[in-house]
Amino acid sequence: MWLKQFLAVSRNAATIAVGDPFYLVLHIMLLVTVALLGAIPGFTFGEHIKLLRDQCMALLFMVSCLAVTFGSVRVFTDDIRRGTGPILFSRPIGASCLVIGKWAGVFVGVMLLGVSGLAAYLWISEVAHDAEYLNLASLSLYAVAVVFGLGAGGIRHYLFGGGYVRFANLILTALLAFFFLARIGMSGADVFDWAGLQSGAMLVFGVAAFSAVMVPIAIIADSALVLSIGVAVFFFGLVSSYLLSVASGSATLSAIAGAVLPNWQIYWIADRLGPEQSIPVGYYGVCGLHAVFSLIVYLTVAMIFYDRIEIREVV
Repeated sequence: MWLKQFLAVSRNAATIAVGDPFYLVLHIMLLVTVALLGAIPGFTFGEHIKLLRDQCMALLFMVSCLAVTFGSVRVFTDDIRRGTGPILFSRPIGASCLVIGKWAGVFVGVMLLGVSGLAAYLWISEVAHDAEYLNLASLSLYAVAVVFGLGAGGIRHYLFGGGYVRFANLILTALLAFFFLARIGMSGADVFDWAGLQSGAMLVFGVAAFSAVMVPIAIIADSALVLSIGVAVFFFGLVSSYLLSVASGSATLSAIAGAVLPNWQIYWIADRLGPEQSIPVGYYGVCGLHAVFSLIVYLTVAMIFYDRIEIREVV
């Protein structure tokens, strides 16, 4: 019963998150900006792919965190403010199922954006593979994939109705992945920066940790405050490691605080990757455990908040 309810809540949350017009704006902005970053000339002395990787991974993480923040507002904050809590609690469903299900739905929706962003970066790394010339044919195909995805959503909406935004997001990701795989077959795998996959995989843990932090905030705060706190949490996670190293008086307290407080630096591995370098599997395990611990802590707090909100007393 719990699993069935969890899947239903997750599906509904993912539909809301992916169907938000702002999500589509972020999606398009991400794809266009990645292409622009690949096309901008620069003097990098043979390090142009590494610079492109750093820029695109940073962009992908920022856009993903922004999508998480707005998704949390739509799925948690707006639902609570609209008074849907009494309706949900009138059914045999607990706070744990609601909180974890809604979080999972938002996270899955953002991962759809992550798949598009990662495929876009890998494709653009092939476009910019040559340090002197852009592969304009491949760049044109990339543009066709994006435009065709948006156009297919519009045609489907005109002929059959239904929501344009959600279908456009889904078909855009599917077509981009399909054309990208076709491009691999046409040009070979050697011209793509596959090290970006390692960076992208690690950022999944970072986005999961950020999304967990935002859940209790989205439950107790209003929309504007959630957005403001989300920005503050993002920037705090960039400097928290340094602040702990400066302010820590005890190694034990520092370790505990480091395990609980947001810290995005441990998920950033782009600087360590090179032509002959890779990240040990054990480091993925450590970062995965850190993300899981953050999920356990913050989702538990969110369940307590959700169970004690005022709408619970209405039932």
